[in-house]
Amino acid sequence: MDSIRRKKLLREFFTMVRYGLVGVLNTAVFTLAAWLLHKTGWHYTAYTALAYAIAIIFSFLMNTFFTFRKSQVPLSAMFLRFLLVTLILLGLVQLIQLGLIEKLEWPELAGVISGMVFYTGVGYIVNRLWVFKGLGNLQRNTHNA
Repeated sequence: MDSIRRKKLLREFFTMVRYGLVGVLNTAVFTLAAWLLHKTGWHYTAYTALAYAIAIIFSFLMNTFFTFRKSQVPLSAMFLRFLLVTLILLGLVQLIQLGLIEKLEWPELAGVISGMVFYTGVGYIVNRLWVFKGLGNLQRNTHNA
């Protein structure tokens, strides 16, 4: 394997690691927000909806500026794409869990973990290739110019 290809693979690997780290941090942000909002006495539908909104915004910002890196691409367009992908993936995860747990009678934990693996894998690919397309390349190309 030539050194350029090896560098690209290594760079992609570290991008995936950053993506995973953002996912872990995002889970913590959601959990903390939901817990704090729960403590205010809000109904669970209200506090989980607000916690999800906080987590989605946090995830978008972290993926923009940390995972895939900042670029000249308009944030509004990226955010709309990110929101669309997130909502579709959440819906698909619910269907996967329903199918595995309710229809195929898998153990609940296995069904939930399968949904998480699907969300993370497909989410990375779609975010990398469509939502944040070219962010890392844009930044690197400006340094080479």
